[in-house]
Amino acid sequence: MVLNEIIWENKETFGCEYLKIFSKENTIHVESSVIYLESGSPIQIDYQLELDSSWRTIKVKIQNRGGEGLLLTSLREGEWFDQQETRMDELDGAIDLDISATPFSNSLPINRYDWKVDQKREFEMVYVSVPSLEVQKVKQTYTYIEGNKKMRIFNYQCQGFESLISVDANGFVIDYPQLFVRRY
Repeated sequence: MVLNEIIWENKETFGCEYLKIFSKENTIHVESSVIYLESGSPIQIDYQLELDSSWRTIKVKIQNRGGEGLLLTSLREGEWFDQQETRMDELDGAIDLDISATPFSNSLPINRYDWKVDQKREFEMVYVSVPSLEVQKVKQTYTYIEGNKKMRIFNYQCQGFESLISVDANGFVIDYPQLFVRRY
């Protein structure tokens, strides 16, 4: 059963994302297609996520237009394995996933916690750069600024970058200034 369908417009360049979220046997499944232009060339990625009921990533599969793919699994919190089932020690401690081409990644740490105004949390993230599919661990900080029943605003920080992000009651990005805006 589809829980949500979302379309985001890429405001930085021409592009968009179509995402579906559904629940099955106590897991959250995400399927998405992202298309955009980078340096005048088309980029397309398709990704699927399997999350536990606490929004922790269990599995991610990403395929780019060139046919290259990435498969990562997290068998226990903060332990990651590649497609050959080799443990990726460099990612130890990271729980959440951040795919560079989508605002959906912000929903993972936001939805794992109940937040209080002015509460700040730091996360270690598995960052996947698109379209190269390079993986690294990065630190990101979210601070809950304000909200109501329909919308919440977070201050997001990562490696010298900072932005206010507006999310709906379900934790899905409505507006990520200069990068993404939700259209559906």
